[in-house]
Amino acid sequence: MLPAQLIDEVEALRKEGLAIILTEADGMANIVIERYPITVRHYNKALIEELLLRLPLSYPNGKPDMFWTDENLLFKDGHVPKSAEHMETWLGKRRRRFSWHLASWNPGADNLRTYLEFVDNRFAKQE
Repeated sequence: MLPAQLIDEVEALRKEGLAIILTEADGMANIVIERYPITVRHYNKALIEELLLRLPLSYPNGKPDMFWTDENLLFKDGHVPKSAEHMETWLGKRRRRFSWHLASWNPGADNLRTYLEFVDNRFAKQE
């Protein structure tokens, strides 16, 4: 069963204009954000076709860890971002796994929005 808080947070992001598909599979909540913008210019594209977040069903007590993008997301010069070398298949699609982990997570203060800020900040780094 999807956590009520997560459903509410996804709905709030939808109201902000994000196209989100929320499902449950393999004991995880799967959040697919379609056409997710990358605001930095050192990647080979400005939009991720599908940004996948997989969260434990114990969310927010269970924190987000890692995210997945289109497999062809690279730096403009063609090299692979740090800790994004592996491909995995989730929801029937091959995806690039970004093994970028939060340093801290406070389930009473952090939420899906703060996790997306973490994702955005990591994309801003050229490593």
